[in-house]
Amino acid sequence: MKISSFSAAEIELLTRLEFEGKEIYTREQIVSFCKTKLKAVYLIKKLLEKKRLRKTVKNVYLLVPMKAPGGQWAGNEYIIAKALARGANYYIGYSPVFSSYGFTDQVARVIYVINDHYSAKKDIFGTAYKMVKVMSDKLYGLEERRIGSEFVAFPKKERAMIDVFEFYATDRAAGILNKQLKQLNLPLFIEYVAQYPVRIIRRKIGYLLEQLGIEGTRLNKIKVGDKGYSPLYGKCSGRGKVNKKWRIIING
Repeated sequence: MKISSFSAAEIELLTRLEFEGKEIYTREQIVSFCKTKLKAVYLIKKLLEKKRLRKTVKNVYLLVPMKAPGGQWAGNEYIIAKALARGANYYIGYSPVFSSYGFTDQVARVIYVINDHYSAKKDIFGTAYKMVKVMSDKLYGLEERRIGSEFVAFPKKERAMIDVFEFYATDRAAGILNKQLKQLNLPLFIEYVAQYPVRIIRRKIGYLLEQLGIEGTRLNKIKVGDKGYSPLYGKCSGRGKVNKKWRIIING
């Protein structure tokens, strides 16, 4: 679409948005760039029609810059994922992160947004997103990475390794832990495991670390409780040899 197709007010707003250097804007932010809310609402409507703004979720828009050929612009999937969190505590997790750390060589087909507020599935501009709601006490061990002009939250490698046990079956997760163990900051990993609020995950990882030769004294901070036993493998029979220290049933 040629520049002559835009009004002066539309060009002024687009120029301001591009000057700000962000890919995603909320309606509130756009209103702050206009003289009145009424004017902002009108300009948003016109720029949506002209495909220079694209709606991601309610009142959150992707800017399609003027340089985009034919208005074709998908945006960065991680910046869009952050926008989907809409202010909730969050991080980008699971398969995209596992691939980035070399835990697996599979290409991630879904962008997972782990957060403490929303559960939803969305397809935005051809990319699948899944919002996974968790308790806020799982949102730790994170770091921010700069993507363009944004900072996006991801788990550190040691925190991502715990998520491997949430995402995959135990046998696959154990294999990944075995291969990656020497690449982990072990004291930090043990600290993160000890902090993790899901008892069965603490039990599994503690048991497996001991089987991999980690000294028991280093694992003492991982508490497993004093009630009940947890099966090591979820899809197998609940019967098997009992490990009393880790309160695990070796049922594989």
